Amino acid sequence: MPKFVISFFPLLVATLCFAQESKRSPEQEQVWNMEEKYWQVFKARDGAGYIALWDENFVGWPYSLQSPIGKDVIRANPFGLLEDRVLKSVQLEPKSIQLFKDVAITYYVAVIKYFRKDGSIGTEALRFSHIWRRTNGAWLIIGGMSAPAQGSK
Repeated sequence: MPKFVISFFPLLVATLCFAQESKRSPEQEQVWNMEEKYWQVFKARDGAGYIALWDENFVGWPYSLQSPIGKDVIRANPFGLLEDRVLKSVQLEPKSIQLFKDVAITYYVAVIKYFRKDGSIGTEALRFSHIWRRTNGAWLIIGGMSAPAQGSK
């Protein structure tokens, strides 16, 4: 019996931890909804909607660029990451949403399927981190990074 309890205990603890992590607070849900909106407006190529998600003082570092950028670069070329491709679908895998009063940090993997100019379909898995700040009740992106995820094609 004690061996059963000893072997069962770590499983119980892991299950409880997973259950706790999967529950989000209402504020975490708000932030995650903004991440989903980010991809909805990106897929729709809604330039005004996309640009409206970014704080004027944003700085971030997309994996495909040599150095960090500001909102001016996003404004000039909002769909630069997939400029020559058409987004077919995106599957989001949230990893963490951490809140600090009016700031939130999200980490997730986005598996992106897209059409190339030649009509073929490509798939890319990217890790994303966005830093959101709530200003006057609205969540805006103030920072972020992206990198290829393992298994990206």
